[in-house]
Amino acid sequence: MIKKILMVLGILCLFLTASGCKAKETEKLVSSNKTWYLYQDQGENDTVSIKFLKNQRAEVKDVSNINGKVGINRFNSQFNNPQYVLNRDGRTITFKTAKKYLTLKILKTYHENVYGKHMKGYSVESGGETYKLAYITKFDKPTTNVTEQAKSQTIAANQLPDHIVDVTTNAKPLTSNNSMIGNYNFSTIIDYRRTDGNLTINQNGTYQMTLTEHSAQRLAEETDSKVVMKTVVESGQVQNLYGKVYLTAKNLLTIDYYYHGQNTDKLLPQSVNLKVYSKSTGNQINRSKIRIEEDNKQLYLYSSDYTVRVQDGQTNKNANLLTESNTEQTSLRDAISQTKSYYENYKENPLTSNADLMQLVGAISDNNDKKVGKIKVNFGAKYGTNLQPSDYQGISVNGSKQPLMQYMFLVSPAAYSQNGPAVTTTKGKFLIYGSLDNKLFLLKQPDKDSTTVTWTLVKDFSLTVPKLKFSLD
Repeated sequence: MIKKILMVLGILCLFLTASGCKAKETEKLVSSNKTWYLYQDQGENDTVSIKFLKNQRAEVKDVSNINGKVGINRFNSQFNNPQYVLNRDGRTITFKTAKKYLTLKILKTYHENVYGKHMKGYSVESGGETYKLAYITKFDKPTTNVTEQAKSQTIAANQLPDHIVDVTTNAKPLTSNNSMIGNYNFSTIIDYRRTDGNLTINQNGTYQMTLTEHSAQRLAEETDSKVVMKTVVESGQVQNLYGKVYLTAKNLLTIDYYYHGQNTDKLLPQSVNLKVYSKSTGNQINRSKIRIEEDNKQLYLYSSDYTVRVQDGQTNKNANLLTESNTEQTSLRDAISQTKSYYENYKENPLTSNADLMQLVGAISDNNDKKVGKIKVNFGAKYGTNLQPSDYQGISVNGSKQPLMQYMFLVSPAAYSQNGPAVTTTKGKFLIYGSLDNKLFLLKQPDKDSTTVTWTLVKDFSLTVPKLKFSLD
C-alpha cells in the first residue's frame, strides 16, 4: 500500500515538474536585462522600447525605430514608470500605462535579421493586431561597399507629384463619431523655431499637417520672428497602435525659403523637396513619432521634436494643444504646383521695392559664398531698407550728379577695414547698395572725411532670380 502511495506521489511530482515547474514565457521575459522592442514590419516607424526594472516596473518609451535612444516615455497616471502584471497563463503581460493599458500576449517565438540587426524574441498580439517583441542579439558588420545615403536627386517640377504616395491605400477609416475628426491649429517650437501648425484628420483614416517654421529665437523672447524658414506639408495615415493614436507620415514636402534679408511680405522659395515612406523606397522621412491623445476634453499632440508652447486654457502642460480651426489646408499636390507658379510670376517682376532688392541680393549671395561681387556681406548682423534714394545723391568723378537709384538697402560688411567700401552712417558703418535699370551699384565715399558719395557698378553681378530647385529623396 505504501509503495503504491509512493508511486502515485512520484508520478504526481513528475507531472508537476513537467507542467508547473517549467519557467513561464513571461517570467523569462521580465527577468532579462535586455531592451526589448515592440514593432511591426521592419521597425522603421511606431516602435516601442521596453526595459524591465526592479519592483515590477518597466520603462516604456515610444522611439522612432529599433535601437532608437530618444523617445517619449509612457508613464502611469502618477508620471512614474508603469507597473506590469503577469497573467497566470504565463503568456500575457499588461503594462499599467496612463489612459490605456498596454497588453501583450505571446503567440510564438520569433527571430529575424532587420537591416543588419539580429532580432530574437516573440510574435505577440496587442489590441487585435500582431506585433514583434524582440531584442538585438548582434549587429552585422558593415561591408566595405557601404556608402552614405544617396543625396536628393533633382527632378522636374511636373514629375514630382508622380512620386506622392496614395495615403488612402490600406488606410483604416475612423468611426463617424470619432472626436478626433476635424481641423485644428496648434503652436509649437521646433529647433528653437516658433512654428504655426494646422492639422486635418479625416474620417477615411488619413491626415494632413502643414507647418510654417520661423527663424530661430531664444525661448525667452516675447515677440515672434516674422522671418519664415520653411513650410512643411505632411500627409499620411491615422493608426491605432499599442492602444494609442499615431500619425504615420507617408509624404513629407518641404519648401525652403531664402531668409537672409528676407522680404516677409513676398517670400522667395529656394527649394522644394519630397520624401516618402513606401515599400519601394523604405522610410525616407526622419522625424520622431507623433501621437494624439484626449485629456480633460481637450486634444493634444505629442512629439519629442516639439517644444511645448503653453496656450491659454491649456490644462496639460506636457503636450501641444489642438484648437478647432476653419482654415482649409492646401493639398500636397497643389502646394507643389502653386509654389512653381508663384516662382514663375516672381521671376517676371522681382524688383518692386527696397525689400525686394535686399532679398534678391541676399539670395544671390547665399549661392556665392555670402559675397556680393567680391565683397562678403553679413546678413546675420544689421541690415535695413528704410532708405530714400534722394538722400543718397551720388556725384560722379567729373562732379555731375548721378541718376538716383530706384531701390536701396544697407547691410553690415562681413569684415570692416579702414580703406574698405563701408559708408559711415549715424547707425554705424554699412555697405549701401542700390539698383538702377536692373544693375546693382555700391555706394562709396571717395574721401572718408567728406560727405560726398558716388555710386559704382558691382561688376560680375547679375540681378537674376536664382533657380528654384525641385528634388526627390
